[in-house]
Amino acid sequence: MTLSRPAVWSACVTAIALSSWAAAASAQARQPTRAGSPASLPGAGALIDSAHPIMQVEEVAVKGDTAVFGDASKAGMYVMRKKMAANQTARPHYDDQDRWITVLQGTLWLGKGDVYRPDTLVPIRQGGVVYLPANTHYFEMAGDTDVILQITGNGPVKSVHSEVDAKGQPVPENGPYPVLVAGRHKNQPVDPDLLTPEQIEQMERAAAARKEAEGAKQKAAGQK
Repeated sequence: MTLSRPAVWSACVTAIALSSWAAAASAQARQPTRAGSPASLPGAGALIDSAHPIMQVEEVAVKGDTAVFGDASKAGMYVMRKKMAANQTARPHYDDQDRWITVLQGTLWLGKGDVYRPDTLVPIRQGGVVYLPANTHYFEMAGDTDVILQITGNGPVKSVHSEVDAKGQPVPENGPYPVLVAGRHKNQPVDPDLLTPEQIEQMERAAAARKEAEGAKQKAAGQK
């Protein structure tokens, strides 16, 4: 089929316009985000919003807590990224709103309760997701390498330090923390990347058995 000259001209103009729009969008997506630059940070510090809906991974250098979308201190949905240095810990605490944590890099170790017990930590490997209902008491530890987490929830959210020692006495938020009786090395979790699938399955089964035993113990205590 042969197109008329006006039709060919119209098609060329449309193609050029689309090409220019795509090039501009691509250039904008590749533009690195510079910390502290108002032009590169939409909204109230968040990296994406309705006017800037796309964020490429190379556009953000995660340092501590980084707001991706929304604001955890205000009403509404939020998305944030958190970087934990290798072997960094987060002492027992709880959040008053539901949270979903996705491990983007490294291995996150998670334990539940108010007594910090490294021997009960369960690994959540890269790509894994954990759901923490509101008021879940838990503690965390990064593996042998840096960990990057993506945390999603609805604000406003408040985190409350809740650590107690083995005798049930409150532990200050900034320490001093109880000394581990068995020694730090013995209580340290083992990086799952160094374990066989059978060993990982055994660890997960042991953790599930401990959880079931604790639940049965609490149920029995409630019936007394």
